[in-house]
Amino acid sequence: MVRHPNVLALRDTLEIEEKGTTSIFIITEPVTPLIDVLEELELAGNAREEFVTMGLFHVAKAVGFLNNDCKLIHGNICMRAVVVTPSLDWRLHGFDLLSEHQPTTSIDWPLMHASWMVGAQYKPAELGKSDWQAVQQAPPWAVDAWGLGCLMQEVCSGHFLTRTEDLRNVASISKALLPDYQRLLASQPTRRLNTAKLADSAALRTKLVETISFMESLAVKDSNEKDMFFKRLPTVLPTLPLPVVQKKVLPMLASALEFGGAPAVALGALLQIGKSLDEDNFATQVVPALSKLFASNDRTIRRSLLESIDSYGSHFTQAVVEAQVYPHVATGFTDSNAYLRELTLKSMLVLAPKLSQKTLNQSLLKFLAKLQVDEEPGIRANTTILLGNLASHLSEAACKRVLLNAFTRALKDTFPPARIAGVRAMLATAQRHSPEEIALRAIPALGPLAVDPIAEVRNMSLQGLQTFTKILLDNARSLDETSTAASEGESTAGHSNSQAMGSSATWSGAGLGWAMSSIGLARSAGPVATGPIGGAPNSFSRTSAPSSEPTNLVVPAPSDHPPRAPETASGRPGGPTNSSEDAEGWGDDEEFGALEDPEEKEAQERLRRLNMRASTASRTDLANSSRTTLERQGSWDSESSLASSHSRASNMAPGPAADSGDGGAEQARKAHVSLPTRGRGSRGRGPRAATRVGTSSMKLRASKLGKTGDEFFEF
Repeated sequence: MVRHPNVLALRDTLEIEEKGTTSIFIITEPVTPLIDVLEELELAGNAREEFVTMGLFHVAKAVGFLNNDCKLIHGNICMRAVVVTPSLDWRLHGFDLLSEHQPTTSIDWPLMHASWMVGAQYKPAELGKSDWQAVQQAPPWAVDAWGLGCLMQEVCSGHFLTRTEDLRNVASISKALLPDYQRLLASQPTRRLNTAKLADSAALRTKLVETISFMESLAVKDSNEKDMFFKRLPTVLPTLPLPVVQKKVLPMLASALEFGGAPAVALGALLQIGKSLDEDNFATQVVPALSKLFASNDRTIRRSLLESIDSYGSHFTQAVVEAQVYPHVATGFTDSNAYLRELTLKSMLVLAPKLSQKTLNQSLLKFLAKLQVDEEPGIRANTTILLGNLASHLSEAACKRVLLNAFTRALKDTFPPARIAGVRAMLATAQRHSPEEIALRAIPALGPLAVDPIAEVRNMSLQGLQTFTKILLDNARSLDETSTAASEGESTAGHSNSQAMGSSATWSGAGLGWAMSSIGLARSAGPVATGPIGGAPNSFSRTSAPSSEPTNLVVPAPSDHPPRAPETASGRPGGPTNSSEDAEGWGDDEEFGALEDPEEKEAQERLRRLNMRASTASRTDLANSSRTTLERQGSWDSESSLASSHSRASNMAPGPAADSGDGGAEQARKAHVSLPTRGRGSRGRGPRAATRVGTSSMKLRASKLGKTGDEFFEF
């Protein structure tokens, strides 16, 4: 019938009759004898003193409750009457002699009839002499006060009391406890210290006792007191006994956070304690509490959890993340608070590797697609960074479907760090992109950033172009080696096929020589392009390597049009215009529009399919099939075929170019370098137009030839 927090709790009783004998089982909460706990913990110094003081405080409260509130006498208080719970709380038990202080009859007074159960070293003088009248005339706490003194001696010395004279040895008693110890063992029963007052003694109010007492009464504390306490708690924890902090304070913190008794700042103390636990204890004590906290609707708690997820996220198992953590964390992707959205995004770096492919593809990637167009520029940039980091955890199909689409979208972002993140993510996941994707999507997307107004964006773009170009060169060498091996393995029976291949090889060599000689003629006539990347002359020539610090690529306009400003407002980066080179520029928007001619696109697509089909064939076969197809279907575009170009060049340059013979051929080759382009430069506006057409056309045509001429290999 006795109920007190510091009294051993009775769970149930069981009575069994067997072979004429009745056995009564008493089921209590799980406990361990105090002496065993002291030996197991092996505490020393201040930590042991703190633990002992906390235990004496617990026992003093229980005994004070019995003596003052219930008017009962325990009668046998010593170390054997104290047990310890798994949370290191001390419990009073051993109520064999529990008696009323003033019994109605002596028959109902166990203390009188079974006093022989108490060891002589624990008996006060009146009990040792069996002076029951003195016991009844003394205060109700007199007998138990003496027992508390004996308990204090035993727990401080760590040994059982063997004789009464050992109580005079105070070497093991701390100076703070010594005055109360002496008052408990007063020779006169009436002068002994009240056990209830011992619990209120300043000697027992240590940091550990105050900390636990505050948390036990947390429900009656106001918000200001809670905030002050939990802000100070992380600095107090290192001074407390570690076993008590792990087994007592930690469960109380977790419970207070789960049921809303503690503010969000208490999470820091919880994680600080968790760092001192091993993997198994962290999984059993901290992970369940944290997984429940993610379901909290308190934004401050969610924010604290996400801010510190790096310190505990690695302890989560895949099952816990999939079933308990991610469903609650995912709500932060659509939170109205931008900071919570960003924290949720960053938390995926820890949680996403523990998600299944189904959750990644059907849930996470959809959230990330929305965040990449978030109104906050920092969130857009971080989304791209996250995708780059998660590429290794995505399936091959998901990578092909998502990565380049996301990264190329980032390259068009108006926020410079987002563009930088897109380039870096493409480089970090380069092994995930096939050579075809690099050639058709990555390099064209990176090209405009080479003239970005932001220096870091330009540098990253040029670095990406160099990296991807090297990948394509390596791929080309690999294809050449494969083709060569396949050619060498052919039998001599196919001699006719070999002769055909030799003919193709001869044409291929002639074609490559034409491109190189044409570029050479263009160089002898004048510079092909101004403002080379890197700012150094001939930066991509045979004798000069690309500059390590690229600058803006100069994009001049034609002489009869005003310079155009960089277009950055729409997200398309542009470089500054050099008005001094307008007459030799690439052209205005109409000339760029000419590059987007549908016929040219169709021709390029046909050529791409041909190249892909011939990827396992020899280079000579590829050149032969490409030339044959182009001659049959038209060429690169309707105005750049060799035949039409020859005709136009002849018309633009009257004289020997129209005649037959070697002189006419030489003049025709020179004319090929100055092929006219579609746009204003080719419309002709009198004598001046002829000059503009020749210069601008030479730049455009020379650029295209450079892709298959010596400049391509020099890069």
